[in-house]
Amino acid sequence: MKICILLTTYNREKVTMRALDSIDDENLYIDYLVVDDDSSDGTRQAIRDWNNRENPGDTGEEELTQRRSEGDLRIIRGSGSLYWAGGMRKGMEELLKNDSGYDYLVMINDDVVFYPGALTKMIGRSKEKGDAPVSGAVRDSKGRISYGGVVYDMKKAKPTQVDITEADTGPLDAMNCNCFLLPWEIFRKAGAFDPHYVHSLADYDYGFRLKSLGVSVWLTAEFVGECDDNDIAGTWRDRTLPRLARLKKKEAVKGLPRKQWYYYLKKNFGLSQALWHSLTPYIRILLGM
Repeated sequence: MKICILLTTYNREKVTMRALDSIDDENLYIDYLVVDDDSSDGTRQAIRDWNNRENPGDTGEEELTQRRSEGDLRIIRGSGSLYWAGGMRKGMEELLKNDSGYDYLVMINDDVVFYPGALTKMIGRSKEKGDAPVSGAVRDSKGRISYGGVVYDMKKAKPTQVDITEADTGPLDAMNCNCFLLPWEIFRKAGAFDPHYVHSLADYDYGFRLKSLGVSVWLTAEFVGECDDNDIAGTWRDRTLPRLARLKKKEAVKGLPRKQWYYYLKKNFGLSQALWHSLTPYIRILLGM
């Protein structure tokens, strides 16, 4: 069983290393592809050191493929402006260009702390569902589901998060890629993330692409790790901020930029839903909601 884990990181050395250290599926052959978006905090060197801890003879040069006991690791250095979706897309395109015939691609966020045997459990879930893609359910520090996947009311473009107690009621419409296992043959068919997205929405959009290809995506029936949900404080959803500040944050790369939001809605729900739901964030800001 050969797996490639893909992640992107930027200036989160301690967080990134905590995530990598938590992956401990000893019976799996795991390669790593890390897209580091030009970190300045020592993240790249920390990953090199982690990679070489059992093989001190390696040179540590970032563009070389290096050997670990579990597999190989490669670091691709970004420009500093890739953000999450751009970094993951760059990694996906690299993997498709240099296809190594893996069994699975596993996309992760570097702020997830994985439980022992998480990947093995996800592979088991995939096989249980006929070799389907699987989104790993992760919970917050209070034990509540934080990331996994959603089903949509397509007429209203309204998502509802699926909990692990509902994991077998049906496939997901869209999923988070905080921890996402994708059979390699399906990855070859689906390709990389849509280049319209810079930071967010790319994973949800990818779920709809898989659905359009007739591929069902399932949630794990148990938690595979921990990751706190993003805090709304200081974001465009923070009702304590002035309206102008919220508007600026909404249009920032890590907010909900209007062109990307409209594109996502029109592509997956149609023109009428795109027109209406493109306006609702501005209405919320105006009304202080």
